[in-house]
Amino acid sequence: MTIYGYVLPGAASMARSAFLASNLSAQAKRRLKILDWHKKHKNNLSLTARHFGVNRRILRDWRSRLAKEGPRGLEDRSRRPHQFRQPTVSPDIMAEVVKWRKQYPAWSKYKIQPLLPATLKTSVSTIGRILKRKGLIDQRIARKRSRSAKHPKARFPRGMKISSPGDMIQMDTKYIMLPGGKKWYQFTAIDVLGKKRVLELYPSQSSKNGRDFLHLCLHEFPFSIKAVQTDNGAPFQKEFERECAILQLPHYFTHPRSPKENTYVEISHGADEREFYQRGNVSFDFNMMRKKLKEWQGIWNDVRPHQALDYLTPKQYYEKWQHGRLPSKDVITLQT
Repeated sequence: MTIYGYVLPGAASMARSAFLASNLSAQAKRRLKILDWHKKHKNNLSLTARHFGVNRRILRDWRSRLAKEGPRGLEDRSRRPHQFRQPTVSPDIMAEVVKWRKQYPAWSKYKIQPLLPATLKTSVSTIGRILKRKGLIDQRIARKRSRSAKHPKARFPRGMKISSPGDMIQMDTKYIMLPGGKKWYQFTAIDVLGKKRVLELYPSQSSKNGRDFLHLCLHEFPFSIKAVQTDNGAPFQKEFERECAILQLPHYFTHPRSPKENTYVEISHGADEREFYQRGNVSFDFNMMRKKLKEWQGIWNDVRPHQALDYLTPKQYYEKWQHGRLPSKDVITLQT
């Protein structure tokens, strides 16, 4: 074996180089052997590369490292990126995040963020990285979220044009709180263009009730429904979504915690609160309450002037649209 390195006269230097070579790893010894063969064959890179099945660029790199560092330069090097990102989060923030996660293991990074002291505030994504780094992510929950992410919910196309009644119906629920903690639920559907509504009262927010409400809307609206938009609540999952698929009715969802994307139905619920419920129209009798709600639906559609419709009622607006007496500018562009 040829000994490489800075050579000094005398046997002591040769012995020192031999000692270094004998303490190399098996990988480094193999590389040294290849370079020995390479030198004995007139430093022919192509010949050595073919003989040992090694890339010529790698051979040049080994040769350079041997010349600069000696046999030790042929050892494996760290594959850690040169631009490795060093943690920049203070230890105090990390300790606070870990403390809350260990106290409430089921709480997400979104719930942990508001609990941090004002002096230790950080972003939700940073909290997520801390939890991952500390091994505090529940893999069962993470896998469940990952599976659901493979099937993202449909959102309406940006810039969608609403030019006819029924092009888009927004739906939502509003709970009616009764003394003693009992709740009833108002299901609401509103036509985005003409503001006509269908209302119904249910004792629960089940998806079965959501499905039944969808059929009620198909029956009561005087025009065909071309698309619906809802939030991600339970009434608009499972049975409701399955029925939309059967009817081939596009079902668009708002983003989580984004009520402004369901603007028209949310605004109508504000009017319900001010003009209906706060006027004493609450009854402990379910059938009586349902009757009052349907009467309010009639007032909304046939009696109440709407500023958004230039003070027409939804009924008058729809009649004008049927007879082509509305200006062509009456188009709503939905924005996400």
